[in-house]
Amino acid sequence: MARKNEARTRLVVGGFVVALGVMLFASLFIIGQVEGTWESKTNIHTDFRTITGLRRGSPVQLAGVEIGKVESIDFVNRRYLCDPLTEDVGRHGAGRTDNCDEFLFCAPSGECGDLEPYAAKGMHPPCLSSEDCADDEVCVTSEFKRRARRTEWNGPVGVCARFNTEHRRVQVTMKVFEDKLELIRSDSRATVASNGVLGDQLINITPGMRDPLGEERRIQSTPSLLEDIELFRGRIEGLTDKVDTSLSGISALFSELNDERTIGSVKTTLENLSAITGQVARGEGLVGALFNDPAFKEDVGVTLRKVRDTAAGLDAFVDRANSTLRKLDDNVQPLVDDGRKVATSIRKLLEDLEDPKNKSLVAKLLRDPDGQMVADLEKILGDVERVTGKVASITAKVEKGEGTLGKLISDSKVHDDLVKILGNIERNETLKSLVRAGIKADDAARESAPPAPTP
Repeated sequence: MARKNEARTRLVVGGFVVALGVMLFASLFIIGQVEGTWESKTNIHTDFRTITGLRRGSPVQLAGVEIGKVESIDFVNRRYLCDPLTEDVGRHGAGRTDNCDEFLFCAPSGECGDLEPYAAKGMHPPCLSSEDCADDEVCVTSEFKRRARRTEWNGPVGVCARFNTEHRRVQVTMKVFEDKLELIRSDSRATVASNGVLGDQLINITPGMRDPLGEERRIQSTPSLLEDIELFRGRIEGLTDKVDTSLSGISALFSELNDERTIGSVKTTLENLSAITGQVARGEGLVGALFNDPAFKEDVGVTLRKVRDTAAGLDAFVDRANSTLRKLDDNVQPLVDDGRKVATSIRKLLEDLEDPKNKSLVAKLLRDPDGQMVADLEKILGDVERVTGKVASITAKVEKGEGTLGKLISDSKVHDDLVKILGNIERNETLKSLVRAGIKADDAARESAPPAPTP
């Protein structure tokens, strides 16, 4: 009997343990199902400037619905790339890019940057565009402030400001459900929000409609409420400084106005102004006559009309002068072009003469180092001069009638006798026969002569 009771007790205890194990397993399964333990998860990243109160394990929500937890928190140094031509320009979906967060701007170097604080008046060089500034500076203009509204800058516009492209951020890695990843796009934004009245921090992500996340799976962050308050406080401080400066200037102005010398100068100026106004009212002086004398007013009007006509004539004269100058320029320009062509030809001729391959007489004379050719040329010129002198002497004698040729030219009787002799020779048949016989004998002797040997 005792054994049966012991076996029954063991059976009851075993059944209770099995039932308790089944209940425990079912509870764990249900809790894991509720917490998403059995669902597939993936990691996404975002960078914050500050994460006040956020810690590992804080919930991650998508449009208010929890989709994961904060996996890790790390400090990193980041450089974000951007396109200066499309960043914050145009409409979304029409080429606009937003690779920089709201506190940054796209620098000309193609990286997101933030401005260094304004130093003081005169410490920043003036500019009209970023081309007037150094490589690590940007020109703060009205257009720049319109595009980068939330970039902090308390200084004036039209000056160069230095910027930084390396940023210290807090990287938050979030483990979220993989099936919810398709709702998180490149235009989604993450922000640190408060969870209830207790002040627990969480990350809230806005759904996106644009391209899916890239391989880095990084989404941009938006400033939290505390960051907005800090930005507003900084702007209020800058505005307060400007108001203090303005009040200081106004106070200095009133201090100068309270000076006795300033008051005396103002009184003197008012008295002079009152005297001038009285003279004008009485018609005294040039201005008074202009206001009170109709004849003088008419004369002034006539004079002004003449001045206007003279100015019109002067404009016409200037137009004619400009037309004349244009015509003169059109006529002179061909002469200038011809002069350039002549100069080019002379330059080319000089280059040819300086060429060692040029064998012309002028080139040889220019390259005659020992002066031998010049001496030969001088000798030839001397011989030519002597021959010319002899020819001149003979010509002079002929003109004087000296010698046979002179008498032939100057004495008509000698000329007539010579003509008669030549006519008699032409009519003398015997002489002609002798000449023909001599020519034939000459030809026969030439034909009978042996041929010359070939060299």
